Amino acid sequence: MAEVKGMKGLRFQTSKAGSIQELCCPPYDIISEEQRKAYLERNEHNVIRLELPKGDDPYGTAGRLLEEWIQQGILKREEKESLYIYEEEFTARGERKRVKGFICRVKLEEFEKGVVLPHEETLSKAKEDRFNLMKAAFCNFSQIYSLYMDPGNAMVPKDLPIMSLPHPDNKSHPVPVCQHFQDFVSPKFHHIHWLLQL
Repeated sequence: MAEVKGMKGLRFQTSKAGSIQELCCPPYDIISEEQRKAYLERNEHNVIRLELPKGDDPYGTAGRLLEEWIQQGILKREEKESLYIYEEEFTARGERKRVKGFICRVKLEEFEKGVVLPHEETLSKAKEDRFNLMKAAFCNFSQIYSLYMDPGNAMVPKDLPIMSLPHPDNKSHPVPVCQHFQDFVSPKFHHIHWLLQL
């Protein structure tokens, strides 16, 4: 079984940063430069500035900007360790579908133990890029998508408060927060190829 824990995540303070719909963005590796500029024109605090930094020292810039936003109250750390329930709603073959999971910390294990199974294919350049960003900012701005077995749909609690995030491809991303997670079962994760804890 994988050891899963909550974390004190950083949350945008919308009273200072603006609407949450203006602050989020899709994964860094599907965003064009034109899209990146459009996100920043809409709101200068969009997370794309941390997720996909530019310039001569992009990683250092992201790390410094993160600290500035924390000092300015743009971002605030949760007071309690939390699990962030994540549900993606999308259309596939004409049908509306949902995928639900949660954002958390997972204890790193040696692959030989079979607790966390490696991804089949990973790109060295992308891994190096994300590692350098995490190392400079000491933060992971985009979680690693992983799979676990839950045939009875018993893992994720229902009826939690929801914050819905938009997606340009007509997807909805509700993100409730769970701060009472003693009853969560530790799942077996598949396809985590590398992970740093926040």
